[in-house]
Amino acid sequence: MYGTRENLCLELERMFTHDEPLALLIWTEEGVYTACREERPADSEISLIMKNIGETAMDEYRRNGITNESVMKMLTHHRESERRQICVPAMLLSRVLALYESELEHRIGEAWEVGRGTPESVQNALNDVHSLKDLLAA
Repeated sequence: MYGTRENLCLELERMFTHDEPLALLIWTEEGVYTACREERPADSEISLIMKNIGETAMDEYRRNGITNESVMKMLTHHRESERRQICVPAMLLSRVLALYESELEHRIGEAWEVGRGTPESVQNALNDVHSLKDLLAA
């Protein structure tokens, strides 16, 4: 599980009776940072690792546990996947970007219709689309 203490306590109350014995192991941001200290993880990477820990399947957790080594592997895997590059036909990428850009602009319109500004995540995605379109044009 992953979340705030309050959310996790509510979830545990739903899952278990008040008198059921439990063993609870906790990973905090500080613990994740300590496990990955040599690699100096960014706050966003720590949050991602915490989420990954919380989403670990119970059978995998019981089989392998969550160790400093496995936390380091999560960080390494994340960093490798961020740098991973693939080749895509330019025409295909151009079509997908056009559709995605249209969807993002639609979301911006919906936000504005209800009196909100452009959501940061949508603006970031739109910036990514524009960056990719610039690369295609070069």
